[in-house]
Amino acid sequence: MSDKARIFKARFSIADLRQQRNHQEVFTTALAKNETLEHFVLKLVGYCLLSYDRHAVLNKLSDRLQPDVGIQALDEHYKTWLSVDQPNLDQLLKIAKQVDELLVLTISNSQWLIESEARLKLFANSHIIEIDQQFVDDIQMDLTRSLNWDVIIDESSLMISDKVHCYATKQFEWH
Repeated sequence: MSDKARIFKARFSIADLRQQRNHQEVFTTALAKNETLEHFVLKLVGYCLLSYDRHAVLNKLSDRLQPDVGIQALDEHYKTWLSVDQPNLDQLLKIAKQVDELLVLTISNSQWLIESEARLKLFANSHIIEIDQQFVDDIQMDLTRSLNWDVIIDESSLMISDKVHCYATKQFEWH
């Protein structure tokens, strides 16, 4: 993939029924050289979930020492740290002790989730967000460099539509 093919212009209209907010986000982002397309899509979905807070920041460099999406407090600590895909569990357990809220957005029923869920639940400030593999695969297949998404988030589902396709989760659990 050439460097130009890795750059995406995002225009998201987000209706977040969980937070009772409607807003738009416009930004340019890129797929990092060492980043999988699945990780990139999950990171964008994670940003949609947290973008109700204007301090939400998308990690554009895929730096593992930073959250994939984070919200920092004024004193520089993270109020919310979101990691996606299959983050390093030992690192997450250390991070959980330093942040107000730790979120992990991952594929439902994955081997990583089966192995990690019990340890993550030991921390009262950690939450797992499960999303179905088919939803992510469908978005990956149709991904274009211009991401004009209309996003609807509610308690039990997530829907993303563009000018051509509509993607809805079959499984969206936040626990």
